[in-house]
Amino acid sequence: DPLGQVMFYGPGAGQGATASAEVADLLNLVALLDSQGEKLHPMLHCHHEHYAPITPIEAVESRFYVRFLCGDRPGVIGHLGTCFGDAGVSLESIVQIGYQQGEAEVVVVTHDVQEGHFRAALNAIHDFEAVDDIRVAAVLRVL
Repeated sequence: DPLGQVMFYGPGAGQGATASAEVADLLNLVALLDSQGEKLHPMLHCHHEHYAPITPIEAVESRFYVRFLCGDRPGVIGHLGTCFGDAGVSLESIVQIGYQQGEAEVVVVTHDVQEGHFRAALNAIHDFEAVDDIRVAAVLRVL
């Protein structure tokens, strides 16, 4: 026990107090990452990697929400669906929800998928030569 006997008082955990502590930890991590020369503080380090291996992000499964902005013309939604399907990504929904300033807004929500497959689909959409006016406006992991 590096601290010895301690006593804490105040409003306790929750709301502002908890948020403040979490933000402070995040800022400490960012500062350490920016410095690149210093090692991570031992209290912020993970000590269980020998019995709890870290899964590569490509293998992590979750759902995703993606918002595309694209030209409003035939075949765009079909192209999106094909790229996702070819990468092994099952879609919960794909909907065009608006049109403004010459662009259609298309929202896609996936079923659970490995992130590597999801990223492969986004790369295929980006690299598809026949449709050069599709851009990703937002990607969110659905919890």
